[in-house]
Amino acid sequence: MWNFIKNREPNIHMKRLFEPFLSYRHFRTRAVDRQNTSSTGLYGFDHLKSPKGFQRFVDEAIERSSELIDYISGMPSSAEIIRAMDEISDTVCSVVDSAELCRQTHPARGFVEEAIKASMKINVYLHFLNTNHTLYNAVKKAEQDGHLLTEEARRAALHLRIDFEKGGIHLPSGKLDRVNQLNMDAHKLCREYGENIINDPGYVDIFPASRIPRQIQHLLKPIYRLTSGVSKESLGSYEDEQEKGFRIITEPRTLFSVLQLTPDEQVRKMAYLKGSSIPHANHEVLDKLINSRHELAQIMGCKSYAEFVMQLNMASSPEVVVSFLQEMSNMVKEKADEEFNTIRNLKRDLCGQRCVDLEPWDEAYYTTMMKSSAYNLDSAVVASYFSLPQCIEGLKLLVKSLFGASFDSVPMAPGESWHPDVLKMCIHHPEEGDLGFLYLDLFSRKGKYPGCATFAIKGGRKISETEYQLPVMALVFNFSRSHDSSIVRLNHSELETLFHEFGHALHALLSRTDYQHFAGTRVALDFAETPSNLFEYYARDYRVLKKFARHYSTGEVIPEKLVKSLNGARDMFAATELQRQVYLIF
Repeated sequence: MWNFIKNREPNIHMKRLFEPFLSYRHFRTRAVDRQNTSSTGLYGFDHLKSPKGFQRFVDEAIERSSELIDYISGMPSSAEIIRAMDEISDTVCSVVDSAELCRQTHPARGFVEEAIKASMKINVYLHFLNTNHTLYNAVKKAEQDGHLLTEEARRAALHLRIDFEKGGIHLPSGKLDRVNQLNMDAHKLCREYGENIINDPGYVDIFPASRIPRQIQHLLKPIYRLTSGVSKESLGSYEDEQEKGFRIITEPRTLFSVLQLTPDEQVRKMAYLKGSSIPHANHEVLDKLINSRHELAQIMGCKSYAEFVMQLNMASSPEVVVSFLQEMSNMVKEKADEEFNTIRNLKRDLCGQRCVDLEPWDEAYYTTMMKSSAYNLDSAVVASYFSLPQCIEGLKLLVKSLFGASFDSVPMAPGESWHPDVLKMCIHHPEEGDLGFLYLDLFSRKGKYPGCATFAIKGGRKISETEYQLPVMALVFNFSRSHDSSIVRLNHSELETLFHEFGHALHALLSRTDYQHFAGTRVALDFAETPSNLFEYYARDYRVLKKFARHYSTGEVIPEKLVKSLNGARDMFAATELQRQVYLIF
């Protein structure tokens, strides 16, 4: 059975489309031992010292899970059944999660290829687990004996039973076989979809270079083409000359910057159309995925795939979701129409044409222009107060003030990291000790996952009365280094993204549950974004910003007036933005 993970996109953030219900890991890792200096493997797993180590990693996960299945088949106490199920979950997804992070971020092709093989092999095994009647019957027994369990264990039994049934285990064998095939198809299609985005982001070549504004040129690749020119030395003869241009890679972050800041409408149009149409291969992938998911829902007795995935969410049905979205849309429609007319009229005034229409590639440019004009904002000035090191200091200050804990860099053992830029951080409380570990992979590089996301490596869970498995997470970003400065500076939107993702990480690192099944962000999917969205508000609060946002060269504290302007600009066209989010969900 499968839990499908929602994809968040307001700040060009993307997450895995789905992951199996069995989650996290049994394996102990050196990632929790910050004093260790002997060599280890990726993320502290000894097996992952070399790419081939993924093979043994999978094999041992399957061996240990098989031992636990044998134990469960003896029908121990209900509490022990749930505990053993959670250990299977923890064991198997030590491979699932590590392979996924490696596949998305490791610069060495050998590691990536072995991670893909490991993922494929463990997912075959997951189908065996998800259709194992011994496990299903044991979970049902535990649920029936709920009075013998703690409240959390009762919830775990309920969720596990529903997850099994979402995988079709209760269906006749013919239908179950088809459900298994559809799940396998969906898994492959989702992976293909993501790989296509990485492998074919699309690009547009722009000549001459002067068509690209200077403030975004560091995001683009300089290119050159030969042109013919008259030779000054020999009248009437010609020689080849090089003309400089820029290649716009139409991945989301670069595309958004181009649409916001480029005056040349034809450049915006070309970039928008390319970015909205590629990868072309995904058109067919999506068609197949929609068909597979619809057939799966039909077999499971649901009218739609939306109805199928709403189980165990706070919003109990698609009708509830649609009603909520329509109510919001109706509330802001009048204001959104007014904002649309304002944007269109500005374009008409600047173009000198009354009949000109507002195109999809126009909105970001003209709204940015109006925000900058209304609040006298200069993106370069704003970024000068948000150097990346100072922003990390801001996260440290929040952890200290909110939780009384420190958030500091700790050394990694040889072999633990996947790139020289990666940092390892530890959250430590003076009374409770280490609370969890977080890897930061901050900068863009070729072949890396193109968005911003939180990846699990190890989930928290209670191992015994005296021992707790500490969570380990990774935050992946794609901040750009400027060609003309050694100091990376963020715009305000990027600062909000940093705080948002850190909110996800804190949710995972600070939660304490008996079972990893409920650790951190493993909550109802329509609640999972709540803590991270709330954390974004700290990136807008002057009381917080004044403690860390300082000019990268002068040390001046960010002016309160500038923060008020940023927040004022952010609230402009709020109705339009809400309508867009409603449209994207529909």
